[in-house]
Amino acid sequence: MRISCSTKNITHSPIMNMLRSHYAMDVSPEMDGEKVRVAGWVEDIRNLGGIAFIILRDRTGRMQITAIKKQNPEIFKEITSLNRESVISAVGTCQKNDKVMNGWELLLEEMEVLSIAQTPLPMGVVDKVNVDFDTRLDNRIIDLRRDETKAVFMIRHTMLGAAAEFLRKNGFIEVHTPKISASSSEGGTEVFRIDYF
Repeated sequence: MRISCSTKNITHSPIMNMLRSHYAMDVSPEMDGEKVRVAGWVEDIRNLGGIAFIILRDRTGRMQITAIKKQNPEIFKEITSLNRESVISAVGTCQKNDKVMNGWELLLEEMEVLSIAQTPLPMGVVDKVNVDFDTRLDNRIIDLRRDETKAVFMIRHTMLGAAAEFLRKNGFIEVHTPKISASSSEGGTEVFRIDYF
């Protein structure tokens, strides 16, 4: 669903033809006045009557999106009907603001709802609620959005990258031979042990 209440015609600009122009951590206060498009999960919504704030989370971090009711009444109405963990793409102007996270906020001009989250969710993403391991595995797509779970994969990614880079710098070559596989394969092939050291 696309809702546009902008007085400026930005529907034909290149920025509207993509999911996002920037990730949360790519935007900085120095971009004050620039138009960007961001996308991610709605982590939280605060409606204060004439103004609403969305905390949007993407894979790099979080950002604040600000919507003013009198400027965009249709978008404002749509924001108040969003559920947490819904996916949106938003276009707006960056505004420097030392009082908010990252030192900037996005003044919302256009929003596209990409997916509405079903409620209630089987588990929370930011809530500190204990869920059993089976529930986490059954809902892995939600579990992987949690900072704690994501951190495990980021550490692994960094360590593997550092090890590979070290070996490349020291003249090693990475080889993937078809005769050696990480786990047993199907088809009745013979599995044998390889002593590395």
